[in-house]
Amino acid sequence: MPSPSDPLKALYQSLNGPGALPLEPTDPYYVPLLEATPDKDPILMLWQRLDWAQSESVNLLTGFRGNGKSTELRRLKDLLQRQSGARVFLVDMADFLLMTKPVELSDFVLSLMTALGQVVEAETDLKALTHGYWERLQGFLTAEVRVEHFDLDLKAAGAPAKLGLKLKNEPDFKQRIQEHLRGHLARLIEGAQGYVIGLVEALRKEAQDPDLKVVLLVDSVEQIRGVGTDAGRVHDSVVSLFSGQAASLAFPMLHLVYTIPPYLLPLSQNLGRTLGGHPIVSWPNLHVRHQDGREDPRGLGLMELIIDRRHQAWRDIIPPPRLRRLAQSTGGDLRDFFRLISECVVTLRTARISRPEAALDDDMVRRVEDQLRNELLPIAAADARWLARIHRSKDAALPTTEELPALARFLDGNLIMNYLNGEPWYDVHPLLVDAIQGTPGRGDNA
Repeated sequence: MPSPSDPLKALYQSLNGPGALPLEPTDPYYVPLLEATPDKDPILMLWQRLDWAQSESVNLLTGFRGNGKSTELRRLKDLLQRQSGARVFLVDMADFLLMTKPVELSDFVLSLMTALGQVVEAETDLKALTHGYWERLQGFLTAEVRVEHFDLDLKAAGAPAKLGLKLKNEPDFKQRIQEHLRGHLARLIEGAQGYVIGLVEALRKEAQDPDLKVVLLVDSVEQIRGVGTDAGRVHDSVVSLFSGQAASLAFPMLHLVYTIPPYLLPLSQNLGRTLGGHPIVSWPNLHVRHQDGREDPRGLGLMELIIDRRHQAWRDIIPPPRLRRLAQSTGGDLRDFFRLISECVVTLRTARISRPEAALDDDMVRRVEDQLRNELLPIAAADARWLARIHRSKDAALPTTEELPALARFLDGNLIMNYLNGEPWYDVHPLLVDAIQGTPGRGDNA
């Protein structure tokens, strides 16, 4: 943890250094958020499903970027290992996927197998098994599919990692893989399924447990988002991947949890039926406000506790009423909460250059809030009308599925937030309420 010799620096580093999200459940910074109310805890729900599941299964978890979902996946891993005796692997697809370009089944499965292969090699002694898969994949891509300019030798040390990097960082390579594999998807899936079956059998043999449950937690898929002119195509590709090609995302003998973008929630009935048979599980923003706008003391108390774990002397820097204001201004979004506090600390430090006794005041907090608000603006008039309706109804207010890309923009841009209080509900980002107040409601056919 940062040295307390400089309190401002210590608080700043506790929010931006190695202790930033995600956290392991054993980390001293970790704060249980919903564990005190088990019937409302999405992670316990997932754990129970996986604990009872037989053969293989698929579950879907959604939530906003930065709201603690990756930390909670680590709690799920811990629960499965300690209480279910499962062998659990966790992969971060942000390291293997190009998140701003259309995704197809081909490059998604290649990225998934690359991620799985790397974590298996890092955490087990089954390198030979993984090496055999790379050899078969090499022959498939070069001799059978004949991908142009495929200059990787997947049998060489470190080459699979390079494949992951190319899929993530090189749009032309990703597109070339997609084009060449469109007529060979069945063989690609067959090879991936064969690798997974061999892996599960080897892990069970090694554990001397023929019923060992093997689980793969697939994080950061929800970060796939469209940018600029590609936005619509990216959105459509994700919908296609998780609905039209859902059957190919399940693997024999393996239990999977995929994180998915929040904009797929309006399709949850279809997705739940076609991929896993379970309803989508949501990890909500921290509940700092009720639907009627009243603050939630318990949620605000948890936000305070999160900072208390990181720097117990924070009250000497940020008066508690102003910390609560920052929690409310960010709507329970932990990443933005950390950002605003960090900027307040920087603002206070610069103020003390000329005024050593300066304290954090409302004007400083307002300037920091304005910085975040300006990132969310401007809002087109039509969007403002839709957002106003969401603010009133606390529902996504989606007239037709054809407007799903626009809703995806709202969710990706953090213009609206998802909460859970009995049933999921939405609201506009708190810093945008004034900007959309007074706009006429969006009609069903608008």
